Amino acid sequence: MFLIRWWRFCRGYLVVLVSGQGVERFLNLALVRGISFWDLQKSQQGAQLSIGLPTFKRLRPLVKKSRCRLHIIRKSGLPFEKVKLRRRRGLVLGALFFLTVIYILTSFIWFIEVTGNQMITEKEVLQLVEQLGVRPGTWKKKLNLFELEQDISRLHSGISWAGCRIRGTLLEIEIAEHLVEPEPDSGPADLVAAKDGLIERVLIIEGQAVVKPGDTVSKGDLLIRGIRTYNDYHFSEGEQPPPEAVQAKGEVEARVWYEASVQINTKGKLKVESGNYKTGYYLSWPEGSLYLWGARNDPYEISRQEASRLSLKWRNLFFPVEVKLTRYYEIIVEERDISPEQALLLSREEAKKQARSQIPEGVPAGATFFEECTVQGRRGVRAVVETRENIATLRVQQP
Repeated sequence: MFLIRWWRFCRGYLVVLVSGQGVERFLNLALVRGISFWDLQKSQQGAQLSIGLPTFKRLRPLVKKSRCRLHIIRKSGLPFEKVKLRRRRGLVLGALFFLTVIYILTSFIWFIEVTGNQMITEKEVLQLVEQLGVRPGTWKKKLNLFELEQDISRLHSGISWAGCRIRGTLLEIEIAEHLVEPEPDSGPADLVAAKDGLIERVLIIEGQAVVKPGDTVSKGDLLIRGIRTYNDYHFSEGEQPPPEAVQAKGEVEARVWYEASVQINTKGKLKVESGNYKTGYYLSWPEGSLYLWGARNDPYEISRQEASRLSLKWRNLFFPVEVKLTRYYEIIVEERDISPEQALLLSREEAKKQARSQIPEGVPAGATFFEECTVQGRRGVRAVVETRENIATLRVQQP
């Protein structure tokens, strides 16, 4: 269907109005002679149809035979557009000049963005690439991204990897920094419990274990003593060296429980959208943004935000300037009576959420247990989340 419309536009077509008493005869004669037309519509004056420009001349004898009148309503297509453009040569030349300038400008790098840096500043990376001959205004065809990546990681000792990518007029440089781990204190130290727990497994690398699986420990209890003995070695009498204080090394895995208690509230808070919203418009580019009109900041106490961008793209060219729309939807909190079952369920979820928030990052949560309790004189629920984690932490031995 699209190809047919495109073909008709290239050849040109006319929208005509056929009026008079012989409209039906006119249409029948056109069909008999193989004259094709489309978009046939009935109107008060007669019939309206579209017909190709090369075929239009064949309608004249049919109009005379059927005693109808033919009126051109609209001319469309490439042949008519050419006539209009010939009359507006200045506009055509201006458009061609504008497109040429845009094409030339998009052949250069105008913005440089650095990501992935934490300890190394963006200014430091930009100065480095400037020494390599890359700066705003550099012709993109002169850039060898592979060599640029190698030079960045080679010339800067703090960068272990660099990746470069061109998006339109933007050069994106992503870096990965060398990880420098602080050297631990090598002095004598013991491993003690960082929190309460039930011992599940003891792995000793250096030192002597004080606890065994199944023992219950409290925070601060000694787990592995930082001492090295030579009882397992065979020495001659009087040659066995004395015990030596060392830094204890190992892991002590224990079952740890985190708990939280909340009151059971029969009035639930429900967040709903009021239907009010405000929209803010910004002009955005890689290095910043400019407020245009609308909501500059969030006008509501509680809201939901939606952001969208209107960018200009042509094939694989991305223009760095775009329009950013931020819409704020107002949210109001309503209190509603809920059933005891729903209240208990919501309280359990809240208690579970609070208990899990205490778990250190990277430690998987295990089983969750619930029990009813009293919270500030009111009926409540307690959630207990079980984990298995290494609770050993270093404590320097006192001289």
